[in-house]
Amino acid sequence: MSRRRCQAFVCFLALFACQSASAARPSTAPGTYRDWHDVDEVTIIRPFVAANYNQIAVESFDSRRVKLPPANDNTHEAVQLALQRMKPAFIEGVSRKAKRKTSDNAPGKTLVIRARLTKVDPGSQAARVFGFGAGSVKIAMIGEIVDAASGQVLLRFAQERRSSFGALGSYGPLFERTARELGEDVAQLINAF
Repeated sequence: MSRRRCQAFVCFLALFACQSASAARPSTAPGTYRDWHDVDEVTIIRPFVAANYNQIAVESFDSRRVKLPPANDNTHEAVQLALQRMKPAFIEGVSRKAKRKTSDNAPGKTLVIRARLTKVDPGSQAARVFGFGAGSVKIAMIGEIVDAASGQVLLRFAQERRSSFGALGSYGPLFERTARELGEDVAQLINAF
């Protein structure tokens, strides 16, 4: 191959690599996206630069509208207890993956997470013995990321997570792990900006 052809080939590869890299990065333009950075649904209202924020605060983690199992169901008590433990696990997940520190209520240049649980399903302990996702614990939430100073909603998200392996005798650790994973997902979502 001649030197000139070799240089042209290298330039072509470099151009192709640049286009592929820019195409692989999902857009941060306003709009609604599905499976965006592994989050089920994201609606970007106002693009932002996450590096301009010092902190992330979890302002609300609403579980009041979650439908509980019937009071006579053997999972009712487990779900009530899990609801009390989910916010700390969610905050821990955000803290693990966020590129800035996380706090409950922070002044200054802060991104605020407001989340609401929409589904808390304990699944079936007996079905989890068989594995392959059977009997999974499921948690679904919707939420928004807000600029604390202006109060403007920057984006909205919806995410569901499932966990099925481990904790054969207890629901608590599965709920906590699933809530932690949801927090990690939201932190990765913020990190994408």
